[in-house]
Amino acid sequence: MQDEQNLTAEDLSHIKSEDGGDKGKPADAGGDKGKSVEDEGKSEKAAAKTEPKGETKTIATGADAETEDKAKEEAAEKAVKPYWPENWREKLAEHISAGDQKAYKRELKRLERITDPSGVYGNFRELEAKFTSGGLVKVPGKDAKPEDIAEFHKALGVPEKPEEYFKHVKLENGAVIGEADKPLVDAFAAEMHKVGAPPAVMNAALNWHYKQQEDAAAQLDESDDSFRRESEKALKDDLGSAFKRKTNAIGSLFATAPGGTDVKNEGSLYARLMGGRMADGKIIGNDPDMVRFLVGLVSEVNPAATVVEDGNQSGLTVDAEIAAIEKRMKDDRRAYFKDEKAQARYRELIDARSKIQARNKA
Repeated sequence: MQDEQNLTAEDLSHIKSEDGGDKGKPADAGGDKGKSVEDEGKSEKAAAKTEPKGETKTIATGADAETEDKAKEEAAEKAVKPYWPENWREKLAEHISAGDQKAYKRELKRLERITDPSGVYGNFRELEAKFTSGGLVKVPGKDAKPEDIAEFHKALGVPEKPEEYFKHVKLENGAVIGEADKPLVDAFAAEMHKVGAPPAVMNAALNWHYKQQEDAAAQLDESDDSFRRESEKALKDDLGSAFKRKTNAIGSLFATAPGGTDVKNEGSLYARLMGGRMADGKIIGNDPDMVRFLVGLVSEVNPAATVVEDGNQSGLTVDAEIAAIEKRMKDDRRAYFKDEKAQARYRELIDARSKIQARNKA
């Protein structure tokens, strides 16, 4: 190595001449006179830059630009994408659930909506921004000041006064708050205002209340109708063909009562009493025991009313009908004793006449 380092420029020129094509010429001969070794090196590098490097890719040699581009994209993605373990979701869910398998499955399902762990941090930052920017409403604590509570209520949209709730109330199916309900609804609004209920809560509560009332009324109507039909069937079985006559006679008991016997007059005692309800909630006028009692009562107080078909309660028609039946007994005794209904009617009329006579004597 030391000998090589001691070579002169002349020696090097001879070596180049032997390798190149200027055999036998000194280094300063021809047009290269005065060119240094350094200059020679630069020239060689410049020449090398102009020469093609590697294999030329062509379609004929199997080159595929689309495949090459895809490979470049994948390589670029791998270069910039951070590495996360494949089971990062399972690890996070396991840490959060602390051994609770139900919680683990629940948290894992939520994590499946996140692409990678950076999304977890992104969600945290978003939530943090909402807290710091006032996007979330802070619930006052037990020691909160009145002004803090007022601010909280304002953020929820609670009106300043309870009566202002009704600006936002919209009842379903075109219903309106009736005068009879207003005291109750006003009291309810005042209580809702105390606890800071938003108008939407007040609206939902009132709609629920009226819907419940509507459903309850419909159920009660259905129950009343069913009870009336059952009672009517039982009473018809008991009273037979006299059912209509005897139940119609009940009204005569209220002839001297306020409102008289007009059942259509809602203010009459008769209508109010018969439309009222028993302790078990059944309508009084439909209760079979009550109807039987009133029929028995009217037969004692006004016996003619329960036996006279045309409503004449003077007692004369009772005598007239008895006479007609007795005439039939004489004219066609055999046919009469075969007619059980006629015999029952005769006994009913005789009983009524006895009661009328006893009342008249008294």
